[in-house]
Amino acid sequence: MEDLTVRNPDKTLDVRGEECPVPEMKASKELKKMKVGEVLEVLTDHEPAVHVTLPSLCKSLGYPYVVMKGDGMYRVRILKVK
Repeated sequence: MEDLTVRNPDKTLDVRGEECPVPEMKASKELKKMKVGEVLEVLTDHEPAVHVTLPSLCKSLGYPYVVMKGDGMYRVRILKVK
C-alpha cells in the first residue's frame, strides 16, 4: 500500500480549534466530494478526533489513514479508496 506519510495531500482541511463532532463531520463531507485515489489531510489539535472519531470514520468507510504529530497539531491523512 502507498505510504501516506510521504504522499502530498490532494486537499487539506484545517479544523484546528474545532471539537468533536466537527472534525469528523467536515472530513466526511469533504471525502464525499473527492475522487477515488485522492488523499485528504485533516489538520487538528483536538485529541479525541485523532484517537477516536476520525479513525472510526476511516474504519467505517474502509479508508486507510495515517496520523502524524508535529508543530503542536496532528495531521491525519486519509486515502479515499472507493
